[in-house]
Formats: sequence, structure tokens, C-alpha cells
Amino acid sequence: MIKKSLKKWCVVGSMSLILGSGVYTYGCADGWWSYSSISNFTPEAFADESYKPLFFAPYDRFYNGGYMDNATMFDEDIVQEWATYLQGKIDQDQIKDFVLSTSSHATEIDQLYANLNKKQSKGWDLKDDKVKNFVTFLYHAKAIDAHSNDSYSYWDYESYVANLMHEGQADKVEKVYKNLKSKDAFYTNRMWFQVMKAKFYSTNRASVITFFEQTAAKQPKNTLYYRGLSYVAGAYYQDGDYERSNALYAEVFNGSPALRQVALYNYKPMETTRVKALAQTIPTKEVQAALWAMQGYYSHAIEALKEVVAVDSKSPHANFLLTRWVNEQEAAILAYREETFQSSKDYFKSLKNKIDQPGLEWVKQTTKEGHVDNLALWQMASGYLAIFQGQYQEADLAFAQAKKDAKGNELINNQLRLFGLINQVSQIKKIDAQAEQVILADMQWIYNDIIPNATWEDPFRYDYALHWIRQYLATIYQEQGNSVMSEIVFSNLDFYSKVDNTVKMEKFLLSKNKTSLEQLMVDKYEYNLSDIYERRAINLFYQDIIDEAIVEMKKAEPVRTVSKYSGDTYEKSYKNTVLLGNPFNGKIQDCNDCDHAAKQSIQYTKLDFLVKVKEMQDKIANGDDRFNNALLVGNAFYNATYYGNARVFYYNALVNEYGNSISPAERKYLLNMSQAKKYYGIAKKAATTKEQKAKIAYLEAKIERNEFYANQYHNRDYYWGAGWDDPMFKKWKGFQELATQYSDTKYYQEVIKECGYFRTYLAKNKM
Repeated sequence: MIKKSLKKWCVVGSMSLILGSGVYTYGCADGWWSYSSISNFTPEAFADESYKPLFFAPYDRFYNGGYMDNATMFDEDIVQEWATYLQGKIDQDQIKDFVLSTSSHATEIDQLYANLNKKQSKGWDLKDDKVKNFVTFLYHAKAIDAHSNDSYSYWDYESYVANLMHEGQADKVEKVYKNLKSKDAFYTNRMWFQVMKAKFYSTNRASVITFFEQTAAKQPKNTLYYRGLSYVAGAYYQDGDYERSNALYAEVFNGSPALRQVALYNYKPMETTRVKALAQTIPTKEVQAALWAMQGYYSHAIEALKEVVAVDSKSPHANFLLTRWVNEQEAAILAYREETFQSSKDYFKSLKNKIDQPGLEWVKQTTKEGHVDNLALWQMASGYLAIFQGQYQEADLAFAQAKKDAKGNELINNQLRLFGLINQVSQIKKIDAQAEQVILADMQWIYNDIIPNATWEDPFRYDYALHWIRQYLATIYQEQGNSVMSEIVFSNLDFYSKVDNTVKMEKFLLSKNKTSLEQLMVDKYEYNLSDIYERRAINLFYQDIIDEAIVEMKKAEPVRTVSKYSGDTYEKSYKNTVLLGNPFNGKIQDCNDCDHAAKQSIQYTKLDFLVKVKEMQDKIANGDDRFNNALLVGNAFYNATYYGNARVFYYNALVNEYGNSISPAERKYLLNMSQAKKYYGIAKKAATTKEQKAKIAYLEAKIERNEFYANQYHNRDYYWGAGWDDPMFKKWKGFQELATQYSDTKYYQEVIKECGYFRTYLAKNKM
């Protein structure tokens, strides 16, 4: 067997790879996202399925995570074609099994081939001409597949050695083809393709060129013809003759929709002057347009599009190029998810010059001339981009004309309606009854018709548009001084940091005189009154205003809601939410998981917790067992912070703190030890025994430690990387007090046993 190193044969983009058996994927390693979240212009509405892998994909090599599985690309077609040809003489399942198998039927195929004209086998009539042709095809095809389907790990291509067919073996297949006496066009065509395949994967790859030139004229221009032409292009590519290679790939791109992605992948981008010169050598305008279309995929889509239109204004290749250009323009202007602005005026001012102005003017002029394949596409493209130029009337006229010229399928109709809504919203300077009426029906359409029926497979891009519309309307509301509707339309949880805002929101949500648009947005608002009441109760607790906290928590009734992620309905418990650990425990070690796993003799809901704290505070005020009650209340405030076992207490949609990094707005409460320190101080004054005083000394050391962590690390935006090289061991005052004054207590021994930090402190200070 003759082998050559892949380093010699593997040229990135060459057909030696693309027509092999490997699967080449281009996708986001971190997972998938929806193009609807970054774009409004849906290319699927305007170009047919064969162009889909070539649509603009800012983070992928090919659109929608597309890949090319070249070993199986035509499997189903091959099986169906042979089944039709054999007319039931062999069961279709058997045809599929033999055609698609790799080596499992090799021996059987050899036996079948050897027994041709002799007897039946496997129920096949080996004297039947069509059955004989099928067996002969299998015999040669499987031998060739051993080389063409020679797969490898593309992570290890440097050490891979290609398994090429010996030139003499390929010549034998050619001899079989030339000796065919049958006038069976189907069989002859397939054996011709097997010769093309054998030569391409042989040690004399260039021989495929000569064979094609000698025989191609007699072949029908079907998929096999263009696959064969791809082999010829691949051979020229391998030889470094990119002009000839590109010209042939352009012919493939134009003639075979099924091979467009393969042809484009193997196309070698060139300088514009070279492409122009090459185009002049191509005799047909359709293939010239295809050449420019492939060039435009790789660079300067608008310039290539101009060349396509100049060569063949009716070329369908212009459609996908135009969608790519529009999507590229979007990538420059649709940064609204990441950027904010102070006013709607500033927003449009910033957008205007981000669009390719000369390109847009050319698109508009070409649209007016009307000599293009899909006029509705051009009208929608020019109208859509006109919106971002502030040319609203022009956009309306373009959309109206597009509606007349479009085929009228649902996707195009949806796209037109969405663009119309974007155009109307863009013109709003003040939200009043008239403005609401203009956009109400379309807003209801998105929320009530589009979103409930949307799936991941649905190409219609509405998500970014809705996000933008909400944020834009929120800005207008804010400019009008209506902060409540601004929050409802596009939420910013900083709104709830002011108590007055929670009162305004409560009043509005309870009001009965909302407009239709206001009611729609309230219905879609992700927060509710129980979220507000619970948040108020949480904030009041941290301020030690327990009476009012109880009142607010009681109002936080459970609510049935729908998960925005899964769509499942579930109940949010609010006041009935159970805390995972006993919030009144003050242990030596802070181990939340341990506390949560421990058996709870008493379980506290959020409301129960507040009521119990109030009960203990009343006892403190009345002088009833002040030490123990103050100690327990101190533990309660400690555990309800980030450092304690009752974090669940502050879990609230409007607080929005569920992890280890606390936002600056919430740190003043969730990292604050002042209330715990206050009640431990009360307990300390009420302590009468050394055991009690020893416990308070240790708990105060924990307070000191947490305050150090909060100031040194948690109050920094990047605390995970900030200050960890500082000395972590500190001489807490509580440790000093415990060691110097209460070393004779039982609690002291318990601390030594459980707290390694304290043992280190003693060792360093030789106590």
C-alpha cells in the first residue's frame, strides 16, 4: 500500500479533506444561542434552503452551527435512486444495508461478484442485468470507499498518513467503465463517478482532470456530475492553480444547490483584481455571479453584491449576499443589549453613521430600478436600514411595496410586521394615548401570538427587537418622568432600592384604570406585589424594624408562576418559604451545609422567623432572660447575612442575590454585622457567668473576622483576585479576650477542639 504524509496532501480547504469522511463542525464551544437575540433581519425569509449554511453567523464558520458530514451527505439519495432503479428486485432495506455499510459486508460482496451469472444468493437473481449492475457497483465502490472514507482525528492531522489508492487500481476501475457495453444510462453514470472518485483518491490525483475532460460531455449534469467536477476543482486546488479551482467551484456552486456549502468552503479567496480577471474568462453570466457570490462570503459583501448585480441582476445568488450585508450592518448598530444611552435622541444620533452609507444608497437605487430576483427582499432591506437613518416615511413606503411584491408566506409577513413595529416605535417621542394605539396591536401580537408558539427551530427573529422596543419605551417613559412604567417595561432592579418607588409601584399595580398597553406590560412584568412586600420585609429586618417587617411579610402571599426557562408552572412560597437551617443557632464552626443537613426539631418559615425574633426582642425589652434572648437575636441577624446559615431569608427576586458575589447595592445589608454586634453586645452586658462571657467573646471574634472579609475582599468588585496575598491570620480581639480571661471554661476547650484558627492563634502567641 502506498501512503503519503498528510502534511503533503492536506491543504486546508482542499477537496482531499472536504470529500472525505470527516465531520467538520464550526460552533460555539460554550453552547448555543439564538440569532434572534442579536439580530432582527431573518435571512431564511428571503433565500432558499441551499444558502442557509452561508448566512451571516458572527461567531461561527457556518450558520446555525452548520457542519458538513461529507461521508453521509448523499446517503439517502443514493439508496433511493438504487431502489427506484432496481424496481423491487432487491428489498430497499437490503440496498440500504449494503450501500451504507463500511466493511461488514465485504466478504459477501466479493462472493456475490464472483457468483454473477451463476446462481441466486441472498434471494437476489444474479442473472438479472440490473442486479448484476448493482453488485458490480458495490464491488468497486466499496474498494474505493476504503480510501475515500479514510477518516482521521483532525486534532492529530500532523501525524496522520493518508491511505491513497494506487494509481494502477484506479486505472482498473477506469477500464471497467470503458468496457461497459450496456446502454443503461443510470448504471453508466454511476460507474463513471466511481472512476472520478477513484482517481481523485489515488496517488495520481491529477489524472482525474484528464479523465473528466475526456468523458464529462457524455454525462448528464446531475449531482454526480457536479460532485465529479468538485474533484477536478480539488485537484487544481491541490496543485496550487486557484484560478481554475475557483472557476470550477463557481460552476458547482451555481449548478448544484446541494454542494454550495462544499464549494464555498473550498473556494480560495483572492484579491478583487484577480477575481475580476478570472470572471472575464468564465463564459456564462450565471457562473460569473456565483464566483462573486463566493468571494463576497469571505470579504466585502457589498462590493461583491454590486458585481453580481452588474453581471446578472436576476441572479438568486444576490439574495443571500444581501442578507449577509444587512446582518453585518446590524452587527454594527444592534449593540443595545450591551450599551445604554441617556436619551432617545442620543441613541439615533449615534447609530446613523454606523451604517455603510454608500452601500445603503446603492441598495436603495438598485431597489428603485427593480431589476433583481427578489424585489421584496431588497425593499425590506432598504426600508429596514432606513429606520436607523431616521427615514421613517421612506421605510413605511418600502414595507408597503414589499408586502405587494412578496410571496406572502408567514415568515415574510411576520418580518414585515416586525419591521413596521420597529419603525413606529422609533418615531415615538412621547407615550400618550395616540402612541399607544399605534403600537398596541403589534405588541399584543408578539406577546400573545409569537412568543407562546416560538421554538428553538423557529427562524423568525423577534427577541432582540422586543428587547430593544422595551428598552426604548422605558427610556421614553423615564424622560416623561414615569419611572414606574419605565421599570415595568424594562426592569432595572436599582428602582427598588428606594422605598418610595416600591410604594409607587404597589399603588400602580393595584390601580384599576390602566390603559390597554399598560395592562399588557403589567401582565408580562416578571415581578409581582409579593416580590415587593417580601423585599420590604427583608430590608426592614436588616434595619431592625421588625414590627413593620412582619406586616409586609404577611402580605407576601404565595403566587403561582411560570418559569421563563422551562415553561413549567410552580408556586413561589414567599412568607411560607422554609429556612434551611436553624437561624437561632450560633455554632463554633460556620458550616452552612452542616446546618442544612442537620435534623431540624423546629423549622422556621420566613414569617415564623420574624415573629420569633419579635417575641425575643419583646422579652429583652421586658428584662426577661436578656442574655439568652439577646444571644439568639444576635445569632438571627448573623445567620441572615451572607455569612450565616439562613441566606434563604434574603432570597428574593428583587434583591436578586443567590450566589457568592454580592452586588454593591445589597452589600450594606447582606454583609453588615452591625445588628448582630448590637445584640451580642446586649448579651455581653447581661452575661453573669464565665461560660456566657466566653461564648460572647468568641462570637465577637467571628464578627471581627466577617467585617475584615467584607472590607478587604467582599466589598471589592473583583474580590476573588484582590488582596489574597495579604496575611490571612489576624489577632481578633475576641480571641485575645477568650484566651486571657476565659481559658478555664468548658466553652474554651470546645473552641480549641473545633476551631483550628483559634489553635493557630494560641500557638503563635504561645498561650
